Amino acid sequence: MPAGDEFFRELMADALGKSSEELSEILGEAGNICDIFVQKVYRDESMKQFDWGVSVLIFEGDELVESSTYAKFHKWSLARRYAYALADFFKSKGYETHVKGEVGE
Repeated sequence: MPAGDEFFRELMADALGKSSEELSEILGEAGNICDIFVQKVYRDESMKQFDWGVSVLIFEGDELVESSTYAKFHKWSLARRYAYALADFFKSKGYETHVKGEVGE
């Protein structure tokens, strides 16, 4: 077994015996996180017509403080640009920010 696998097994075995408070002390407190998703938002039940939605999930520590769709666009490229602009905004406010979903690269 590779050394990394052994280390991970030992870490997990040790973590299972600890409370969430003890783990927070060891691993550090979770920070403020903002996940931004670009995804299809369907307009009909047949799932043929859709817009591109940009949704935001904001966590402060382990607590979800906001979950909402900020905007919908007819064009994917506009939704993608908006998502990255939001990411820049939340990064400037001190959030660890991730753009996810159908963003392509």
